[in-house]
Amino acid sequence: MTHGPQVLGLLHWHGEPPYGLTVLGIAPDRLAEAEEKAAAALADLALPASWVDAEPALRRHLVAACRPVPTAGLWHVTDGRPALDEDRARHDCLRALTVEWPGTEPLLTEEADRLPGLTALTRLTALVCRMPPEVWLEAEEDLLDFYDTYTVGTLSDAPP
Repeated sequence: MTHGPQVLGLLHWHGEPPYGLTVLGIAPDRLAEAEEKAAAALADLALPASWVDAEPALRRHLVAACRPVPTAGLWHVTDGRPALDEDRARHDCLRALTVEWPGTEPLLTEEADRLPGLTALTRLTALVCRMPPEVWLEAEEDLLDFYDTYTVGTLSDAPP
């Protein structure tokens, strides 16, 4: 008997050093609901280019608007190894995803294109994950605060 994925993952790849992969996890049976709520939360909003440089009022508004989106979790990893090419970094990040977050089935680009709300939420979350770690935000301004479970880390210590 074959079981479906435990989590569907929307992927956002940051293709500039330091390379990074952000994966927003959604339970398959809540995908339509999550897309509807994410689209409603982010519709007609100009998303900031940087989370840390965004006005606190905008950060609070976006966090409050995104709280109702039912997520299964968030996973982000940055590959900070110097002189690593993009293809190798992407391969290593995807391999780490399968090890650290088993049961996740990444959505293909064509599938993700039909989910503009969740795609925007994934990109927005990637901005937060790329913030300098020494920046501390209040819970009302920290987009990661509404995820029940999340992992943010680096592959910089991993062997090549």
